[in-house]
Amino acid sequence: MKNLVLLFTSKRAIVTLIVLICWVVFGIVGIKNGTDMTDLATYFAALSPFVIGYIYGETKRKSGDSKCGNANCKK
Repeated sequence: MKNLVLLFTSKRAIVTLIVLICWVVFGIVGIKNGTDMTDLATYFAALSPFVIGYIYGETKRKSGDSKCGNANCKK
């Protein structure tokens, strides 16, 4: 249970879960409406780099971290 609570304190995990849920919902709606699977796969493939980029960026440097070490840095 503690690991589940820790999961929801991570922005990366929350974004991943939200995107995963949205993709499942959009996939089901697309299938029920008879959408061409190639078009649906293209939609998912077009969004993937943005999600992967965000998760990678959060892994390398958290949103609140600052690389600025000089006095001219604004906080």
